[in-house]
Amino acid sequence: MKLKSFALALFTFCLATVAGTKAAQAASFSVVADGLNNPRGIGFDNSGNLYVTESGFGGDGKDGRSIPSPSAQYIPLSAAENGTLLKITPDGKKETILSNLTSLALTPSGEQAAGPADIKFDSQNNAYFLTGYAGDPSSRDSVLKSPSLGRLYKLDLNTKAVTSLADFAQYELDNNPDGSDIITNPYALAIKGSTGYVVDGGGNTIYSVGLDGSGIKNVAKIPEKLISPDKLEFPELPEGTVDPTGGAPLPPGYSSAPNGLPVSNQSVPTGIAVAPDGSLTVSEYTYFPYPENEARILSLDPETLESTVLADGFTQLTGVAYDPEGNLYALQHMNSAEWKEIQQGGIITGDISGSLIKIGKDGTRTTIWDGDGLEAASGITFGPDGSLYIANRARLAGTGQVIRIDPRDVPEPTSMLGVLTAAALGASLKQKRKHKELAKAEIV
Repeated sequence: MKLKSFALALFTFCLATVAGTKAAQAASFSVVADGLNNPRGIGFDNSGNLYVTESGFGGDGKDGRSIPSPSAQYIPLSAAENGTLLKITPDGKKETILSNLTSLALTPSGEQAAGPADIKFDSQNNAYFLTGYAGDPSSRDSVLKSPSLGRLYKLDLNTKAVTSLADFAQYELDNNPDGSDIITNPYALAIKGSTGYVVDGGGNTIYSVGLDGSGIKNVAKIPEKLISPDKLEFPELPEGTVDPTGGAPLPPGYSSAPNGLPVSNQSVPTGIAVAPDGSLTVSEYTYFPYPENEARILSLDPETLESTVLADGFTQLTGVAYDPEGNLYALQHMNSAEWKEIQQGGIITGDISGSLIKIGKDGTRTTIWDGDGLEAASGITFGPDGSLYIANRARLAGTGQVIRIDPRDVPEPTSMLGVLTAAALGASLKQKRKHKELAKAEIV
């Protein structure tokens, strides 16, 4: 009997250990919206409504509204009006707030679109709306006939009117803040007080903008990370390819790789969030050929925009967000260099899985979600329910999603272990009391 009691307690203790470990790894994944076209930035208003920017799928180029892509081996980027702003209420109802917005995407796949890029709300519930561009700004108005691209707007959700607060494409054209090639692609927005902060993945810069209509206040280049060429891995080009650029001259700040492809050391900022201490946190994608484990997370002073490295060793980051406890979450677009998994032009040939990584206040890193439906994601924010909302398959037309990942553990392994261990001990003591009562009855 004593042996059986001990075995029961041991079994229950082992069960507690297993249950506690599984609970510590618990996280849930669900799809909030599906069938989207290049979903990018997302934001919540103060009523809990979720807003999603869809960059669209571009045009076919037959009307002449095309320019060469600076990041996709000069494949054409073509414009059309099919970008949207989508609203999703807490009960799941979907409503198109804005439609027929300009979209610029690779032809003919509709991949890697630029257009509606992000939306955020200030403390007064005013909406601010960002549009991307992804090309040479000198062609925006003339060739593409798309002056709405590359800007920050204030959006009146009642009248649907938009007011331009900053024109980053024109600023890049006039000033070229980073001193390299003249490319602009406003990618993500964060708001602190009465100032908006925009990271430009084409211009390799960060801007501060007065939300009161005062315009661009400051701009700074994101510092480069120099990586030795012998650490870079390049794709094999098709046999017979002599000059993949088609004879185009190399832009300022670029050099030619062994296979003739243009390479730079430019930083490509993609995500931005306001940290608990009021500083700015910026994620980095890295430049072609997108070296793995070389992307950084930077901390920036909101006044001077000077930066320091907060963390390093990631792969192709596209977003950052903080939870209420001050833990940082980083979103990896893909876990390997994109050229290994997607052909230029948008044909998926490999594994486009990404990861969600938690960085604790003590610097400890934990992978919350790896693959298993998380693919080529971009844009991440915490919802009022405490879950993370992510634009998934964010570079693809027709198959984009908004997903919800709840990263919270339920409950901690130590507390679960304590509860179940106490239950096991209680069961053992109950057996002992029963044995004593039986023995007493036999003596009587």
